[in-house]
Amino acid sequence: MKLKLSAYIIIFFILSGCDIQNLKESEPDLENIMQVEQQANTAYQNEDWKAAEVAYLDLTQKAPSQAEPWFRLGNIYARTERLDAAVTAYRNALLRNNEYSKAWHNLGIVHLRQATTTFKDMLQHTSKDDPLYQRAVYVVNAVSDLMASGFETTNEN
Repeated sequence: MKLKLSAYIIIFFILSGCDIQNLKESEPDLENIMQVEQQANTAYQNEDWKAAEVAYLDLTQKAPSQAEPWFRLGNIYARTERLDAAVTAYRNALLRNNEYSKAWHNLGIVHLRQATTTFKDMLQHTSKDDPLYQRAVYVVNAVSDLMASGFETTNEN
C-alpha cells in the first residue's frame, strides 16, 4: 500500500512539474499572439489590407478558437472584392461564435452583393424580351438602392 501511495505521489509531482513547464513555455506564445494581434489591428486600422490579412491569418493559426480574426478577415476580403473568401471567413467566425451578430450581418451583406452580381450577369446574357429580365432589373435596382442607403458591412469588433 505504501508503495502505491509513493508511486502516486511521485506521479503527481512529475505531472505537476510538466504543467508548470507547459505554462512557462506558453507564456512566449501568448506574448507572440498579443504582438501579432497588435500588428494586425494596426494594419487593419491603416487599411493596409495585405499586412492585416497576413497577420490575421497568422492569428487564426495561433488562436484557432477565436472568432475575431476570422471576422476581420471577412471584412478584409469583402473590402477587396474577394466575396467567396469573405463568406468563408465569416462562416469560420460563426463556427467559433454563432451569436456573433456582426458576422451574421456582414455575411448577409456579402450574399446580397453576390446575388446582385449574379443578376447583373443575367441581364448581360438575357434578352430584354425574356419575362425574367424585368425581375432581374428590379432586384438589381432594389439591392443597389438598399446598399446606397448605407446598408453595408460593419467594421466594428
